[in-house]
Amino acid sequence: MAKRRMKRIARNIIIELLIYGAVVVAYFFLVLRYLQGWLGDLYGSNLTGYAFISLGLIVAQGIFLEIVTSFLLNHSQLGKPD
Repeated sequence: MAKRRMKRIARNIIIELLIYGAVVVAYFFLVLRYLQGWLGDLYGSNLTGYAFISLGLIVAQGIFLEIVTSFLLNHSQLGKPD
């Protein structure tokens, strides 16, 4: 029973890491493509504003990752205990 539970936990962690990896890569390319110029200009002209915007983007990414992962685990029966 303990081995089965450990395998399930390991599988869930691997699935979460794959989801996180895919979303982080997508996020990176979206920011790079659409916000690179604006963030670069903001960095050059207003370093404090750049810092707050960057922190906001990091927090938004974390919230989005948590929502997506929770949704996928809850709807795919992976997050349910035995």
